[in-house]
Amino acid sequence: MKTRGLPIQRGFTLIELLVVISIIALLVGLLLPALSRATQAARALKDANQVRSVMQGMIVFAQANSDSYPLPSRHDAGDGTIASSSGASKDNTGNILSILIFNGAFLPEMAVSPSESNTGQVKRDERYQYTNPEAVSAAGGVPANGSGAMWDPGFAGTPVDPGTYRRLDGNVKVAHQSYAHQIPLGRRLSRWSSTFATTEAVIGNRGPGYSEIVWPTSGRYTLNSPTSPVPGVTSNTLLIHGGRNTWEGNIGYNDGHVTFETKPAPDGVNYRRNASGSGPLTVADNLFVDEQDDASASIQTDGRLKSNALLRPVASLPVNTGTLTTGSSGSVNLWAD
Repeated sequence: MKTRGLPIQRGFTLIELLVVISIIALLVGLLLPALSRATQAARALKDANQVRSVMQGMIVFAQANSDSYPLPSRHDAGDGTIASSSGASKDNTGNILSILIFNGAFLPEMAVSPSESNTGQVKRDERYQYTNPEAVSAAGGVPANGSGAMWDPGFAGTPVDPGTYRRLDGNVKVAHQSYAHQIPLGRRLSRWSSTFATTEAVIGNRGPGYSEIVWPTSGRYTLNSPTSPVPGVTSNTLLIHGGRNTWEGNIGYNDGHVTFETKPAPDGVNYRRNASGSGPLTVADNLFVDEQDDASASIQTDGRLKSNALLRPVASLPVNTGTLTTGSSGSVNLWAD
């Protein structure tokens, strides 16, 4: 009597195994870039929501303050939060955003972009104080002079903020936020209000340093060289949303909308250049260049007389004097990385 034997079990041959591994590697190679793009898109979307939250907080604040966005020197005229000092202004990025946080517009962690590239100098503020902030005493504020502390002055807008009352990360100064905003100084101050203008950039991802190729131009710029004091080709900001040689980012406008821009001189954002000489009067406005915009016969170089867009994180501004220049010297300190 014949009996049926068990079936023979045959394993993979080496060639078959290598084919399977090759197919898996090919699929991974195809899927990883798509997954990376999806992750970047998700971060950009979350970042846009954070910029929108800041814009909405500014608009709500303006509704209760004669259409003006937060201006700490005006808000704290009685020195209840920070003591006034000779020639120095309270109107910097840290104080501006801290006012909004203190009033519940958004949480401190929302001030740091999910796509932040400079994680060594920009870190979330884990110790923000909403009640009786300890930094008020160190800043020389006297709450009894006003209506109490109006924000936590320990919140830092840049790693180069003046004042020993800014919170440190260990022993190192850091920024507690990722964004840049319109400089609230001189004629630009008119943009620091809820004007509902669709082309007035107010706040968004910070950007690198640029130089105009030829002046006047119609929006032709080149990134600053590695030796420039304002980083261009080496700027950390290129890696937030863009590439090694291109800037991209979320920008909030004065009507409250946020757009993901793919170039530093967005379509429709223009300024009026000096009327003398040849070339168009209205040209594209680079959000990160302090262009010479003056409709009169002479070129104005004093930042108080300019009104075009200039978005930078602000460490300090002058009260009534000073020429607006980008860098760490002088009475105006705009941070660029």
